[in-house]
Amino acid sequence: DPIRKHLPEFPQYDRVITVRHLLTHTSGLREWSNLVGVQGWPRGARAHTQADLLDVVYRQKALNYPVGDFYSYTNSGYAVAMSLVERVSGKSFQEFTQERIFRPLGMTHTRWRDDFTRLVPGRAQAYSLERGEWHLNMPFESVVGPGGLLTTVGDWLIWNEALSKGGLRAGHVDSLTRRMKLTSGREISYALGVTVSEYRGVREVAHSGSTAGYSTYLTRFPDRGNLSIAVLCNSSAGQATLYARQIADRLITDFPPTPKLDSTRADAAAFSKYVGIYRSERTHTALEITDAMATRVRALPGGWFWQPNGQRFTVDMAANDKPAGLRVLGTDNDTARYVFVADKPWRPTAQELKAFEGAYRSDEANATYQLRVVGDSLTSSQRPGSSAAWRPVYPDAFARGGTTIWFTRDRRGNVTAAHMGEARMWDLVLPKVP
Repeated sequence: DPIRKHLPEFPQYDRVITVRHLLTHTSGLREWSNLVGVQGWPRGARAHTQADLLDVVYRQKALNYPVGDFYSYTNSGYAVAMSLVERVSGKSFQEFTQERIFRPLGMTHTRWRDDFTRLVPGRAQAYSLERGEWHLNMPFESVVGPGGLLTTVGDWLIWNEALSKGGLRAGHVDSLTRRMKLTSGREISYALGVTVSEYRGVREVAHSGSTAGYSTYLTRFPDRGNLSIAVLCNSSAGQATLYARQIADRLITDFPPTPKLDSTRADAAAFSKYVGIYRSERTHTALEITDAMATRVRALPGGWFWQPNGQRFTVDMAANDKPAGLRVLGTDNDTARYVFVADKPWRPTAQELKAFEGAYRSDEANATYQLRVVGDSLTSSQRPGSSAAWRPVYPDAFARGGTTIWFTRDRRGNVTAAHMGEARMWDLVLPKVP
C-alpha cells in the first residue's frame, strides 16, 4: 500500500512510497538522527521522543534519491512503519505486538522501550570505556520501531525458531526473506528487516544492530539445520557480529572452500597517478587517495584495487592521463562514483573563508546555522554556547567527522546556500539568510 493511504499527513513526493519501501530502506527518506544532529541535538544529547522523530521526518520536502532507486539504511522508515501499525490497528505499538507476536510465541521477556524511564527487571545497562573508565552509555530516548526492543537471547531464539518452523501465519517467513528489487531491476540483499546473503558461501538470514552502548547480532543458517545464533552485548566495544560468526565458524563444519583472491602488489609508481581528492556524487563527501595507500591495497585484474576492509575501487583516467574519477564497488554491486576535484586538500585564504560567513536556515531541519571565521577556521554554531570547526577538503567544501558542508554560488560568485551531506543524508539545503 502507499503510505499516504493510511497516513495522509505524510509528505507527498514525485514517486509513491509504499510500505515495502519503508521496510527495505529504499524509500529515500533521510535518517532522522542525522536531521536532529543538524538541529544541534544528536542522539545521546537529548531525550528524543517519537513525536520529535516524526516532526523532523514529516518536515522533509526532499528525499536522498528518487524512491526505489537505491538502498540507503534509514531508521526513519521503520519509525513511520510503527506509526502506520498504530493508525491501522487502533492500538499502541506495545499493545499490538504483545497481542499478535510476543505472547503467542511465548516471548515473555520482550517489550519495547517506549518509555526509557520505566524500570525493567533484569535489564542489563549499557556502558562505554572512556579514558580507562567505565561510563553509563544508555539510549535515553523513547523512540521505537527502528530499534528500542528489550529482549533476551532466549526470546530471540524463540523468534528464529518460529521463522524456521512456521510458527507465524502462512506466508510470513517467505515475505520476510524475499529480497527487494530496485527500480533498475537490480536485486539487493535486504529483505524485510533482515539481510539475506551468504557467510563463507553458506546462506545466512541476519541483522545487526547497535545503539548507545548496546551491540547485537541475530543470524540463522537455513541450510544448516536452521542453526540460530543470538548475541547481545552491553558494551560499546562489544563486536556482536564478530562473536556470532566466530561461533558459526566452530559449529558449521562444512563451509565450501574459499576461492583465493587473484591479486598482486600494487605498483607504487603507477598508483601515484591516482593521488588526489575525489568528491562523492551522492553526498559530496571527500575521498583522498595518497601515495601511502599503495602499500596497503592489492591490485586486481581489470584495473581494480582491493583494500584490507574488503572494499574494491577503480580509477577512471581522462584523455590527458589525469584521473577523472573513481568508482567504489559496494554491497550488492552498488557502484558509488567520485569525481576528481583537486591534487591536494584545499587551503583557503582568510578572505576566501570570509565569503562563507552568515546565517543559513533549513526549515526541513528547523535549524539555523551561524557561520563565522575564528582564527584560521570556519566555525558553525546552532545555538548559544555551541561551536564546531570545519576542515577544508576541496574548493567551497569543508568536513567535520563524517559530515560534509559545501556551498553554492550565484552567477556573480556570491554564496547563496550551504548544503550538508553524509552517508544517510545526502543533500540537505540551507539557504543563506539575506
